[in-house]
Amino acid sequence: MTHWIDAAMETNTQSAPSAQLVELKDRSGLSIRAIARAMGYQNASSIQRYFSPDYAKPALPADFVAKLLPVLIGKGERPISRDDILALAPTSLTDLEAASAPSRAAVALDLKGQVAAGLWMEAGLFETDAIRETSIAGDLRFPSESQYLLEIKGESLNRIAQDGDFILCLDYLEAGIEMKSGDLVVVERSRDGGHTIERTAKRVVRRNGMIELRPESDDPRFQEPVIFDEHDEETTEVRIIAKILSVIRQIV
Repeated sequence: MTHWIDAAMETNTQSAPSAQLVELKDRSGLSIRAIARAMGYQNASSIQRYFSPDYAKPALPADFVAKLLPVLIGKGERPISRDDILALAPTSLTDLEAASAPSRAAVALDLKGQVAAGLWMEAGLFETDAIRETSIAGDLRFPSESQYLLEIKGESLNRIAQDGDFILCLDYLEAGIEMKSGDLVVVERSRDGGHTIERTAKRVVRRNGMIELRPESDDPRFQEPVIFDEHDEETTEVRIIAKILSVIRQIV
């Protein structure tokens, strides 16, 4: 009996990330050897310890997770997502970003105009002739070509960003990520048969199959949400185009 209890306690020392890694391996249909080879290792023994029940650390090494991303994303009948893999990393993604830096150099992003965070704003400033180069680099977790900067106009996102702040935006389609409830997003609306394009920034909240686009402001003028039903053909003029990854405030 004592031997059985000791064995059970030993089995339970496996960390959650290690157990999740095993689950992702099974979903992918790949062997540990195949994963190791795809990551650039000669033998499965190079990564075997991370799949072992004896691995008890609270997270997998950031550099390991960084190399695992391109190997497992999209694999399996229920395709593995980027978020599934990033969940294995340390709670702080700073280490993961640093680990990715040698294989992906930081690239300065373009500033593609302004956005009124709680109001629909004409998108003329968003067009190509308004693009300006910056010295601000993007998020190393995602391809730099899927990212750009916008400047916040006004106070209608003041819980998160102030007038003049930059927001780092990630194009959902180009990055191949899914929108989630709670995302802060850039929304585009087409009017007048496509002759008028407007953009705004809001918070996505899913409720009963509907999407509410809510402002993030303390100002009573900017409290009305936009209701968006993704299954309604009449809403095709409204598109959620980018996820806001971070707010950048420049100190002059």
